[in-house]
Amino acid sequence: MREQYWPGTLMGLGIFIALASLFTVAPWTLIAPDLLFRVFLVLCFAGNLLPYLRSGLWLGMERLEWFLFNLLAVGPIGTSLLLWVNFLVHDTPTITEHDVGRAEVGRNIVIYHFKDHYLEDHMHARSTYRDWNAFVGYRVRVSEAVGLFGWTVVLRKEPIGPGTR
Repeated sequence: MREQYWPGTLMGLGIFIALASLFTVAPWTLIAPDLLFRVFLVLCFAGNLLPYLRSGLWLGMERLEWFLFNLLAVGPIGTSLLLWVNFLVHDTPTITEHDVGRAEVGRNIVIYHFKDHYLEDHMHARSTYRDWNAFVGYRVRVSEAVGLFGWTVVLRKEPIGPGTR
């Protein structure tokens, strides 16, 4: 019997796709981390609930390979796909403006703390790259929309100049 390489390739790609989505689209999605983790776990283990004879064996995989395929390919790629579709297919954006109360300046990013506590529960949605140079006393225009699956996504953040004092 000829060995098949596509399950291992998809498992390797699944890890990299999940990492890429974790650092790109996941911070822009306003979803509770525990809910995102539960969605990930369901997608990782749902395939193992299917009868092995009609799923894993039919695809030519052994039991352990079928388990690892669901864990390392189906779960990460499925979760990433859900996040990206939710981000790319969304409602009409709403634009709001917020005054920056304080900013935590790191090595590469700046995390804003708005005076009205906007996005207080979502630290990564308030962060941006350091080259903005918009700090305390500035206003930031935030564009957000409701995605296809109901999770709000931050589409854009841009400084618009000195804010109200």
